[in-house]
Amino acid sequence: MFCDAGFTFNGWHMGWFMPGFFFLLVLIAVWFFFRRQQPQVIATDHCPKCSGETQASYFRCPHCGETLKHNCPNCSRVMEHDWAYCPHCNEKQETSTK
Repeated sequence: MFCDAGFTFNGWHMGWFMPGFFFLLVLIAVWFFFRRQQPQVIATDHCPKCSGETQASYFRCPHCGETLKHNCPNCSRVMEHDWAYCPHCNEKQETSTK
């Protein structure tokens, strides 16, 4: 009943439906298996004090200890050390002179 080439379902000829459906599933599975993810590139930056290599997520320079980021005193979100205004709450930052 299901194996012959003339199988019909409510008037639809279903001769190649099941093999084509399984072939499509196999192609999708092969595509998921062999697709390659792009390698994640770690953004590097340089310390303004010692020019040592740092990453974007560092709060302090691992070479000299210079503060690279701090928390906004108003909203407590992380921001760069040399910004004059917080981009999240627009609070003016106090500049510290060293």
